Amino acid sequence: MADLLCLGNFVVDVIGKPLDRLPAPGGLLLLDTLETHLGGNAPNCSLALARLGVDVAAAGRVGRDLYGRFLIEELARAGVDTRWVGLDPERPTGLTIVAVGADGERSFMHHFGANASFGAADLPEQVFDGIAMLHATAFFVLPAMDGAPLARVLARAREGGVVTSLDVCWDHSGRWMEILEACLPHVDYFMPSAPEAAAIAGTDAPEEMAHFLKAHGARNVIITCAERGCFALIDGQQGWEPAFAVEVRDTTGAGDCFAAGFLAGLRSGWPVRRCLRFANACGARAVSAIGGTTAIAGLEEMQAWMTTQRQYAPAGPSRCRAGSSRRR
Repeated sequence: MADLLCLGNFVVDVIGKPLDRLPAPGGLLLLDTLETHLGGNAPNCSLALARLGVDVAAAGRVGRDLYGRFLIEELARAGVDTRWVGLDPERPTGLTIVAVGADGERSFMHHFGANASFGAADLPEQVFDGIAMLHATAFFVLPAMDGAPLARVLARAREGGVVTSLDVCWDHSGRWMEILEACLPHVDYFMPSAPEAAAIAGTDAPEEMAHFLKAHGARNVIITCAERGCFALIDGQQGWEPAFAVEVRDTTGAGDCFAAGFLAGLRSGWPVRRCLRFANACGARAVSAIGGTTAIAGLEEMQAWMTTQRQYAPAGPSRCRAGSSRRR
C-alpha cells in the first residue's frame, strides 16, 4: 500500500542532443544522442521516489497505445503503484520532443494527449486510503485539473490529515495567480522554480517571492534557483541551501527529482535543512545524465554520493533571472 500519491501529467520524452537548431527544409541533422525516456512530472517524481525507497502511487492518464503501456510498465517495474493511472479511450499518450543544446538547456515540443482530460473525477474517494502525503505536479499543463478542481482535491486531502505539496510548470496562458490562488491555502509545501515564482509574484527577489506566496496561503515555500541552489521559507525560518557543483548534461526532470529528494527526506523524518540539501543533491544527480531520472539511485547510495560532492558557496541576497521555466 502506497503512503505517498503523486499526481500529474504522463509523457514520453524523445530526447535529442546536441540539438541547438533544426536542419534546413529537406536537410538532415545527425545527433550524438536520440533516446526515448519515461517523462512527465508524475512519472519522473514517482519513479525517483520509488528508487529512494518511498512507497509511492502515481495518478494520471495515458492513451491505449504503445507509449501508454511503456509508461505503466516502467513505473510498475520500479515498484510504483499504477492503479490510479487511467486509460483514455480517445486520446493518445502525451508526447514531448526534447531538444537538448550543447550547454544542457532544453527546448520542448509537446502534445498534451490524454493529459488534457485528467481531472478530479479520476480520483475517487478511496484514492487517499493509507496516504500520508499528496504531491501534485504539472499545474498549468493539466487543463481539466488546474484551478478549482485541484483546490478541491487538495482540500479533501488536507481534511483527511494528508500533507500536501505542489509543483508547477510554466503558464503559457499568463494567468498565473488567477488559476493558482484557490489552491495555495491548501498547500503545505509549494515548490516552484525561480522563473515561475517570479512570474507569479511579480518580483525577481527570492525572499520577496516566498513571502508573497506565503501571504497568499502557502504554508511553506521552497524556490529552486538552478545553480544557486534553493531558497526556503519553512515554519517562519528562511534561508539558502547551496547547489552541488556538477557537469550539466541534461536538465530534464531536475525539478521533479529535487521534489522527490525533499519529500523522501521529509517522509524519513529528517530535519528541514537535511531535506533541502538532499533535494539539491537529487536535482544535481538528475542533471548529470541524459533523461529525467537516469542518475537517481537508492537512498543510501544517494546519501553517500552527497557527502563526496562539493557545494557552491552559500548564496546571498540577490535577484534570480526571470523568464520561462528552466526545468520540468
